[in-house]
Amino acid sequence: MKNIEIEFSQSEAAEEHFSAIKKLEDLIAAEPDNLDYRFKLGLNCQQVGQVERAESLFRSCIESGFDSPKLQLNLGHALKALGRGEEAVACYKALIDGHDDARAAVAYWSLANMKDYRFSDEEIVFLRGRIQTTDAQPGYRGLMFFTLAFAREQQGLYHEAYMAMCEANLILAMHRPFRGEQYGLLVKALMKSGRNLLPAAEKEGPTPIFVVGMPRSGTTLVEQILASHSRVEATDELPYLERLAIDLDKSGGYAKSLATLGTEQKRKYANRYLEKVPPYREENLDFFVDKNPANFLHIGLIKILFPQAKIINVIRDPLDNAMAVFKQYFNRGNEYSYSLQGIVFYWQGYLSLMKHWEELYPGEILHLGYEDLVNGSEGKITEILEYCSLPVEPECFRFYESDRPVLTPSASQVRNPISNRAVDSGKKYEKHIKAVIPALAEIKRKCREVLGV
Repeated sequence: MKNIEIEFSQSEAAEEHFSAIKKLEDLIAAEPDNLDYRFKLGLNCQQVGQVERAESLFRSCIESGFDSPKLQLNLGHALKALGRGEEAVACYKALIDGHDDARAAVAYWSLANMKDYRFSDEEIVFLRGRIQTTDAQPGYRGLMFFTLAFAREQQGLYHEAYMAMCEANLILAMHRPFRGEQYGLLVKALMKSGRNLLPAAEKEGPTPIFVVGMPRSGTTLVEQILASHSRVEATDELPYLERLAIDLDKSGGYAKSLATLGTEQKRKYANRYLEKVPPYREENLDFFVDKNPANFLHIGLIKILFPQAKIINVIRDPLDNAMAVFKQYFNRGNEYSYSLQGIVFYWQGYLSLMKHWEELYPGEILHLGYEDLVNGSEGKITEILEYCSLPVEPECFRFYESDRPVLTPSASQVRNPISNRAVDSGKKYEKHIKAVIPALAEIKRKCREVLGV
């Protein structure tokens, strides 16, 4: 069988950032007054989750007289991740007036991506005018349309919000097409894989907890709950399982390799993964969370390399999730999100593959309904902890008090107590998306039938 090319979003970026940090530290030691080096060090620190250090570096640049729109923007991102929303808003708003449309577009979307920022009528009028007159590259115009969709939804103008979403996604789809055929072939190949019965790799050390699912399904909320436990630390949306999958694909086919890996190979690949994680783990606790939603593709690999690992699959109502994804700009990957048909296709592949993994590993994956979590939080949080073999701790029920940096679009939401206000949010757009409603309803039915959620 011909190998299926696997191409993932984060490539080798993490290693490049860590390498850059070391080089920049050496350069700064030799030239301590070089503010360009200091700024670049802050950028790389931010990319690997060292947000407090990034903020300190950005502040020192400003205090030393080095300032730029890019510095202000990234300081805003750092402040948002640290839960200091008002300061982040001030940074973003400073980039709108008096700056070119490209910088303004990024600032507009950064405000919208706060999720709790409310645009004034005057800001919306100004934004609409800027959309009509901008000569910035199309992608920046797309960001403005995403922002307009967010603002119109806040006003309850759902038709205008939906039309703005469509404009934004049409623009971005032209520049970042979804390789649906490749995704479909990968899912089909993985569904032919069987359970590897060779002796599992013996490995002492921390227990990984993999949180998977569709983007915008509640995975960050689950991560925040777990990371509030005294024995668990969060890492990032790590790319390392994806990297192993690429290597296995090159060496004979990814799906085929899952069934044929020997004990020594398992040990080698498990070690390779674990050797990459320490820079993200400052405390070296007993458990760590790898919250990369796309790791649902790699549950077979997880079970082969780390039979002791915990896997939590977060499932949100397909209609609510589809609209949450359709109105979200993703910096990289998730190209399927630029059309509702693409979202349905990706959901169908995800659900088919989760059914396959559940059949191979019955009862070993926790399928967690987002709606169940927000409507019955105490019981579901207890269930999460018990599944992970963790004692119940009160901090997990007060996860919103945690001061750890959160780098995803859900940063502001997970700093508040659990709320069900996002439940049924997709119904506001039912009349606009009639063509895909039957498919989403069928996906929901199958979720209940196959995964019990």
